Amino acid sequence: MKSIGFMGGSSIFETGTVQEMIDFFDYLSGENIPDLEKELIDSLYRKYIRYQDLDRFENLITELKKSSSSESKYLKYFDAIITCIESAKMFYNSWEIYQPLKVGFTDMPYCIDDKDRPQELYDALTEDDLPFWLR
Repeated sequence: MKSIGFMGGSSIFETGTVQEMIDFFDYLSGENIPDLEKELIDSLYRKYIRYQDLDRFENLITELKKSSSSESKYLKYFDAIITCIESAKMFYNSWEIYQPLKVGFTDMPYCIDDKDRPQELYDALTEDDLPFWLR
């Protein structure tokens, strides 16, 4: 079974199985979140978070983390996302290359494919297409 997690900048964080990631997104969809922020969550689920949306998404994740129980099984997800956002910002500021925040496989060699997959392939996904991490 492949492991999955978040990647952004030079960071990759394993969070668990594909089903556990689906459960995390189900948890997020049950939260009281404004529609604009729900679009960001959908973007992470299907594709990636655009650079210009990183600060807004980081604020959302920080608020969700604060409102969740300290024993929540999703704290590691929030921490991984925040770390990957910071890594993506740092990578961009250092190299002027955006390595987006996205969901991907964390096992070798699959993580290399996910890390190196061109952004254009993500951009070409339609609402009917499965995200790469669900294939």
